[in-house]
Amino acid sequence: MATDTATVALPARGARPSISRIGLWYAALALLGALGLAAWVYELRTGLAATGMRDVVSWGMYIFTFAFFIGLSAGGLIMASSAEVFGIAALRPLSRLGVLSAAACVAVAGLMIIPDLGRPDRILNLFVHPNWTSPLIWDILIISVYFVFSVVDLAVLQRHATAGARWHRRMQVLAYVGLPTAVLLHSITAWIFGLQIARAWWNTALMAPLFVVSAILSGTALVTLLALAAHRWGGLTLADDTRRWLRGLIAVSLIVDLFFVGCDYITVLWGNVPADRSALDLVLPGGPWSWTFWVEWVAGGVVPLALLLVPRLRRLPGSLGVAAALAVVGVFAFRIELVVIGFVNPLTQYPPGNALGTYDRGTSSFELTGRYSPTWVEFAIVAGLVALFAAIVTVGYRRLRLRGAGTAADGPDRAGVRS
Repeated sequence: MATDTATVALPARGARPSISRIGLWYAALALLGALGLAAWVYELRTGLAATGMRDVVSWGMYIFTFAFFIGLSAGGLIMASSAEVFGIAALRPLSRLGVLSAAACVAVAGLMIIPDLGRPDRILNLFVHPNWTSPLIWDILIISVYFVFSVVDLAVLQRHATAGARWHRRMQVLAYVGLPTAVLLHSITAWIFGLQIARAWWNTALMAPLFVVSAILSGTALVTLLALAAHRWGGLTLADDTRRWLRGLIAVSLIVDLFFVGCDYITVLWGNVPADRSALDLVLPGGPWSWTFWVEWVAGGVVPLALLLVPRLRRLPGSLGVAAALAVVGVFAFRIELVVIGFVNPLTQYPPGNALGTYDRGTSSFELTGRYSPTWVEFAIVAGLVALFAAIVTVGYRRLRLRGAGTAADGPDRAGVRS
């Protein structure tokens, strides 16, 4: 989070998105939101049997999407805070966009947990009877603090943009607080998985650093996509230096992310511990979940790295946007791989298997190996919450522009970093 440089130029009246286009966009988001709300009501009436989750695979789309949005949120604030903490002037134009993205993502992540509860009316029990030895209560607390911090940070950034240097000191303090807060947010989320001794697939010391690196990767990629969209439809001008920094951050964080995942794979393969190896075999080529491997390593790894690093491909129109989108998809594939594979091999595998918790005529109520496929209910609820994120970002961006982003009121200290 740093000072926004004067790179937001209000387009001519004819270049503004038409009311009908904005109206259609809001209507589409409202439709998705209504569909998600209806699906949630259906789930409340039917129970979690309306989802693809069962007693064997008890975490599904809600949880891996929650972890994904937490990463997007942490990465957005880390990128924004780094602009001020490390004096990266090229990233300062995206400070408010990064913090806005962080606030929207953490809000959606918090809401993503509610449909997974089955009985959301009991959520207050977490606060009335907290288990302080569980990472879950600490994750809930840091998410709440993080959301409030992001909103305050965004307000200070906006105030600094309009009031100038008088708010610069407060902005700097929030930057130095925001960076470790974002790292802590995703570390605690990682410990929900990494501290599970009984789950061999999760129990690794690499979980927290891997989550932080993937957060920087996905958060930077998301802010890049939002900036490119604002550049095309919202009047945001992206300087070449800003594009170079975004390209470099995505490339470096992607390389480190793949390195950490690769180290974990090699450790499992070399040790050949049955519990670890049986889980990894599900992901490697030839396994039933190998599609996550190909999406993460090829579509979300090799291809974006080629677009970012190979000079000939780097000069192609849209290469940055495609690389950022693929990087986001790759991180999402890793979240699916992480959450679901941790449950596919149950802790006990003796005939007739583990109870599914449901009964369907003509099928067994037990299984030795877990299976999971999201239902339309899960897709609809997640789509509705993603639409909420898009609505928050759209309204927030338009509101920030109306409050003077990119004008002379941004303050005299910005002159030295104009593109």
